[in-house]
Amino acid sequence: MIVIDGQRLDFRDIVSVADGEQVALSPEALARMEESRRSAEATALRRPVYGRSTGVGANRTVSLAEVDGGDSHGLKLLRSHAVDAGKPLERRTVRAMLVVRLSQLAAGASGINPAIAEALAELINADVVPEIREFGGIGTADLQALAGTALTMLGEREPLGGGEVPRLVDRWATADALPFISSSALTIARAVLVHQELSRLLDNAASVAAMSFVAMSGNAEALSPAVAAAADTPAVAQAANAFHGLVQGSGTPARIQDPYCLRTLPQIFGSQWEELAALGSLLRRLVTAGNENPMVHGSPAEGSNDVAHHGLFQMTNLARRIDALQVAVGAACATHLRRIDLLCDPNYTGMHPFLAEDATGQSGVMMLEYVAAAAAGKIRANAQPTSLQTVVLSLGSEEDASFASLASAQLESTAEALATITAVELVCAARAMRLQKRRADEFSSPKLRAMLEAGFTLPSEMGDRDLRGDVERALQLVRAAN
Repeated sequence: MIVIDGQRLDFRDIVSVADGEQVALSPEALARMEESRRSAEATALRRPVYGRSTGVGANRTVSLAEVDGGDSHGLKLLRSHAVDAGKPLERRTVRAMLVVRLSQLAAGASGINPAIAEALAELINADVVPEIREFGGIGTADLQALAGTALTMLGEREPLGGGEVPRLVDRWATADALPFISSSALTIARAVLVHQELSRLLDNAASVAAMSFVAMSGNAEALSPAVAAAADTPAVAQAANAFHGLVQGSGTPARIQDPYCLRTLPQIFGSQWEELAALGSLLRRLVTAGNENPMVHGSPAEGSNDVAHHGLFQMTNLARRIDALQVAVGAACATHLRRIDLLCDPNYTGMHPFLAEDATGQSGVMMLEYVAAAAAGKIRANAQPTSLQTVVLSLGSEEDASFASLASAQLESTAEALATITAVELVCAARAMRLQKRRADEFSSPKLRAMLEAGFTLPSEMGDRDLRGDVERALQLVRAAN
């Protein structure tokens, strides 16, 4: 059971809920939301509040009291904003969205009725997953996804996979409609899940790269403490030290100076780790940020209650952070591919071309280069800056968009492609070291030994054959927690 308090939410807790764990709201979170609700109500009595007493978007100047004077506008808002299109998202992605939204509501800046948050927790615990489709958000709040969630809670929309859904909310007041959907919870949740995947993947990719380094008798001077001390960023220094520990004592170097794909491993991985850490820092703030528009602040008990109409829902920084990580991963592709290429070269491994069984013209791992290159093409395409996109909507009242939602989706695609490249390198590096008759117990680094032992679980047959199974098994290994 993950307790949601609106103050702190670990990434591993989000992953746990995505994978089926249940949740509970803390008493402090419920009290905070109740105070926020009373504050919003008090403010609305003395001045217009966007979405509560007015329409939304270009309708922000329309007074709801003049239109229908009742709570039915909230339900109309949810129904009109729930449209999306494309393929349904995976259930774990949607569950991650739900827990992120619950955490944000628990922060107590939305003015929503706490009963809605309790119903959302009930939705999670009942494992009823709204059907959310891929096209809808543009990085200015995931309105469609959360409106669709609200309709699922009302029993008006079938959940993912169909079937009956319990009606968790009997009535949705106008005052609770916009506060529920005014969030980028889906975009943030997707970024959190892929951040966690990339954390494991890049760590394993470093061990695989170290295997390649050893298989090609790299020169560890490029990874020495002296080099680390002179590094231009702490992340590059950290990477140099990490690689030095991985390959220390692995043998006599074959060259005075290696190709860049081996010699610049600290820069290659340090830059990716640096951008991954920066994205993580931002996401840790966003999963508990009460950024709803308008933002409720102050206390009715102290007479300081008010709201602030703002634009924090515009996920500009998130889009830029993801772009920076995409560029770092994309820039590393050339060296990933080059290591795979050199592992196929007898001048670097001492084996037959393409790590073939013999010199009779067998192709060995030749075609794996093509697989890795295709995946690199996907990564490089994704690395084109999403944050440069924009659009003008709602009769010109919303004249920009971050497209962080697209950035998160593309980062998922990048992680998938990077896993493929890393798996191909693992197949090649393990094959090279097997042909060289290397043993895992030769190496002092536990991480290198573990990765080599994992690589040696791949099929040992060296004759030409279908290598799809090898790549699929290697994918499992590079995605696993170490």
